[in-house]
Amino acid sequence: MQSTTKYLLGTSSALVLSAAAMLSAVQPANAQATNGLYFGGSTLASEAFRQIFDCYTGATVGNDGFSFSASFNAAGPTPGLLPAACAGVDTTVQGMYAGVGSGNGFRGYISNTPSQWYSGNVTAGSVVATPFPAAQPPYVDTLNSTNFGSYPYPRVDVGLSDSPLASTLAALTTAAFSFTPSANWASGGATATTQVAVGSSSPVSFNVAAWGNPVQLPAFEVPVAIPVNVNSTLLTINSQIKSGGAIVTGGAIQLSSAQLCAIFSGLVTDWNSVATIPTLSSTGTVVNQAFDYTNVGNGVATAQPYASASLPISVAYRSDGSGTSFIITNYLKAVCPLIDPTDTYKYKSIFGAANLPSTSFSNLISNIAAARGNGPWNAASTVAGAWAGSSGSGGVQAAVGTAAAQAGRIGYVSGDFVKPYAIATNAPYAASVQNEAQRIAGVTTPATAATTLTFIPPTPAAVDLAWGDTRLTPPSATSTWANWNVYGINFASTEPLHGGVAVAGLSVLPLTNQTGAYPLSGTTFMATYSCYGNATNGQNLLNFLNWYYQYPTSDVNVKNILNNNSFSPLNKQWLTAVQAVYLTPGTGVALALASGGSADGCTGVTGGANP
Repeated sequence: MQSTTKYLLGTSSALVLSAAAMLSAVQPANAQATNGLYFGGSTLASEAFRQIFDCYTGATVGNDGFSFSASFNAAGPTPGLLPAACAGVDTTVQGMYAGVGSGNGFRGYISNTPSQWYSGNVTAGSVVATPFPAAQPPYVDTLNSTNFGSYPYPRVDVGLSDSPLASTLAALTTAAFSFTPSANWASGGATATTQVAVGSSSPVSFNVAAWGNPVQLPAFEVPVAIPVNVNSTLLTINSQIKSGGAIVTGGAIQLSSAQLCAIFSGLVTDWNSVATIPTLSSTGTVVNQAFDYTNVGNGVATAQPYASASLPISVAYRSDGSGTSFIITNYLKAVCPLIDPTDTYKYKSIFGAANLPSTSFSNLISNIAAARGNGPWNAASTVAGAWAGSSGSGGVQAAVGTAAAQAGRIGYVSGDFVKPYAIATNAPYAASVQNEAQRIAGVTTPATAATTLTFIPPTPAAVDLAWGDTRLTPPSATSTWANWNVYGINFASTEPLHGGVAVAGLSVLPLTNQTGAYPLSGTTFMATYSCYGNATNGQNLLNFLNWYYQYPTSDVNVKNILNNNSFSPLNKQWLTAVQAVYLTPGTGVALALASGGSADGCTGVTGGANP
């Protein structure tokens, strides 16, 4: 990578990195940073941001599992490796990331309280094991424990979630629990408190007067993969695609949108099933077919059951507040009711309910239980006990797994938690998914040729095609944070029928008819404050954001790292909008420092976040 002198980074106060910071870039990669950036939230984004931070500093944190290597392949993926070209943009600044889940990430952000960045769920009045973040990526640095060995963090800089912030200030509230002890739960990277007492919670509102307006910036383009454990002698997956004996990206199984609706509505619960499910033709006509209708390929033209004997479809889902749950329920809410317009199969009742999309997958489960009634569905809301929740993306990854005892499990995670992008050895392979362009073109089953992958795999290129839909228009300079909710960008009332189906008013991303687009696409939002009160901390954050969002110069390492994790940087129209609205002084809404420079973002603010 070019020397740091290239990165005279634009900020809201038109300052550049200090001479000391520029000189520090030539220090060895193990030079210890002293200034921190503190991010917390989405586990979907956690591994990618750990790598982005490593590149920015030019050094890894203890036990994060990554290493700078000349073997890093930009055409990848090469899991676990970082570009050797990451020489460090600012070696004095180190980013720390607490993977606590999207819901908890926004709790800490709204309350501006780092102790709210805990993993899982807690109950007032209980004594619980210390609610540390997920172990990977590490939330403290054992190699630099003097500066980054304690948790909770000293402050909140950015909260991250794959679901959007509430659209009004009145709704930006959270129930923030109090914790005892108030001291660090982890100290010096070695000692840790094993339990904390959970006090009462009270509503906490976002404080505009103290921190400025809320800001939510799409961080990158995300494909949510459908992992499937195919390790069973019972399974016969004709649509599986291999190369050199290994399953390729998205090649574990090929599933239509109709099959996903059947699985995630509890209509079909066994891989051996040949039950009737509704599908949509290229003209929008409902056609009833057997569940196994896409199980063709590799020279087999006649569908057969996926399993030779009963093998339950066990759904692994997120039990915590999850933005990944929001993305998949947003997809299901948009797609499934169109397949069952008369509610014969209860899709409208299940997916069309007002409580979806949601960060809580239990909302969907409750809807299924209500619609399906007794039988395998009961008050516990799991089908024959097969559906099971796990905390964090890593939890779902492990729950689906690769072991024979877990065969038939299916779930949803970001693309960096499935092979070939994942680091973990127990990472499953993912499905390829039929998109709307294929349905409209009459491509309803996989091709039978052995080398053809018909449906769409969760890749950086495929998610970028979804984001390339021109109807997914970024907000203007006069927008508020609510306008940056990409899931809330709907087709206009004048949108023509898509293959005989009316999509006007529905979410663009899951129903885009772009050729090659991956339909389960979304983003991770970086929630920031518009005003930062501490000149040093705020300036470091602005420098990082300007580098990350590629202004004024471009660092190919950002793109390469994101691609290596299955993600894609924001496309040009969205990247330009972020730069123009929030990172360029004089727009009236740009991020700012209360201590000087442009007043953008600090107008009427009495303090600024993290003074």
